[in-house]
Amino acid sequence: MRPVIKRRPHHDLTAVQAKFARVETLELTRSAAQGAHALGFTLSDVVAVVQALKPRDFIKSETAHSPPNPRVWHDTYNLPWEELVLYLKFAGETLIDITLTSFKEMDNG
Repeated sequence: MRPVIKRRPHHDLTAVQAKFARVETLELTRSAAQGAHALGFTLSDVVAVVQALKPRDFIKSETAHSPPNPRVWHDTYNLPWEELVLYLKFAGETLIDITLTSFKEMDNG
């Protein structure tokens, strides 16, 4: 099953930012936490990055493909941050279960 891709976010960015407004409300995978740490970001920095996202930073939304699940959507953003371009991916079926699954430097290759 191939993922479905769309050019509009599945999850409302303002609602995502409200959910990720404090360190205490962050929901992120171990991989995202490790990626942030590897770049020198604290959890407070992760909150600041999420709050800085703008609609223009959105890249794509696609359904989960590993394992395939047409109900789980992944919204991807690229955000210029100081000397970096950050790659963030949020995944979830609904806003209630959305998680930051990727936080890393965008791969240019």
